[in-house]
Amino acid sequence: MFFDKELCLFQQKPGSQSELFNTMYQKLYQSGCVKENYIEGIIERESEYPTGLEINGVGFAIPHTDSQLVNTSQICFASLAEPVIFQDMVDKSHNIEVSIVFMLAMESPHEQVENLQNLMALFQEKEQVEKLNKCTKTEDFLEIIKAAGIS
Repeated sequence: MFFDKELCLFQQKPGSQSELFNTMYQKLYQSGCVKENYIEGIIERESEYPTGLEINGVGFAIPHTDSQLVNTSQICFASLAEPVIFQDMVDKSHNIEVSIVFMLAMESPHEQVENLQNLMALFQEKEQVEKLNKCTKTEDFLEIIKAAGIS
């Protein structure tokens, strides 16, 4: 289960993408899921291959990095009370205001591909996305994720 550590941050107000990454990294690191240099991997990969995308008017980001920086597969979730700017994964010159972030820490590459596909399917479901945006309890979040087939 990729959410068994319940690494959820609700209605965050980070001042920047860097601050958001650090907060999410701390949750993953303190739980023992990632190595100390995971944060550098996230920042480096995001600068080369941005993960922002907009679907149905909502901004999402799925930052991730090499599996060699991961101890145990896990996903950290953050909903943002105030959006953070990410570059578009398709067009780096286009910025997206992101309000939902899933930071992936996957031990093996196939897990990463599978989870990216499942998340993309979830992002298409307007009703579930609205629930994610409003969610403030881990139990409610886990219900949404389980219903979407992501666990």
